[in-house]
Amino acid sequence: MIGALGGALAGGMAAVRGAKIGAQTAAAASRQVVEDQAEADHAHWLREQQQQSYGSLLSEAQNFRRAVQTLTTALFIDHWRESQLSEVNECARRVQEAGSAVALLGPDPMLRAQSMITDRCLRLEEMFLESFADHSTDRDAISEATDAFDQASERFVATARQVLSGRPGSAILGSG
Repeated sequence: MIGALGGALAGGMAAVRGAKIGAQTAAAASRQVVEDQAEADHAHWLREQQQQSYGSLLSEAQNFRRAVQTLTTALFIDHWRESQLSEVNECARRVQEAGSAVALLGPDPMLRAQSMITDRCLRLEEMFLESFADHSTDRDAISEATDAFDQASERFVATARQVLSGRPGSAILGSG
């Protein structure tokens, strides 16, 4: 009888221990599922934020490019207005603001592409300010700066496509 009681006690302890291990394993698995889901949700949120910020910068860059074209045409025919320069300045400011969001969200290849587009934007804006201050227009320099801005915009789009598709693409930024 004592042997049976001891066996029952040992069996009961083993069952309790087994239940405890099972509960701990289930809790760890549940915790891992929750962590994995939170990570997936964050990755999805980040991707949406990146997509939105990349689109905003591209949209502002296109607005800037249109304002540049209008002002360039006016400068070349000596028929410019102060409002055209103001439009270029405002568009450049919006490009910088949109670029700030991209800079916060990354990743690194996008930071380089964003920096290129905003740097080219600022250079063009400076050239227009100098043209207005000096009452002179260096058509070749403005054309070259405009081409550099267009190339930076194209590079930004290509890099954004690669980043958003999940393909590695830093090689696209290696040249230039």
